[in-house]
Amino acid sequence: SGPKGVINDWRRFKQLETEQRQEQRREMERLIKKLSMTCRSHLDDEADKQKQKELQEKINGKVAW
Repeated sequence: SGPKGVINDWRRFKQLETEQRQEQRREMERLIKKLSMTCRSHLDDEADKQKQKELQEKINGKVAW
């Protein structure tokens, strides 16, 4: 357990520390995705339908010469 052993132990410790931090970050992201709710209201759906209709009308107006 000389200087080389201490240095290798320290490198291994830092590597494990980094891996643990990355795993915690991934777990946190999974938890956030799991807990985040994505819901749309009827008004959101209607607004999207209106935008789609307007876009389709623009496309039809430009295509039909």
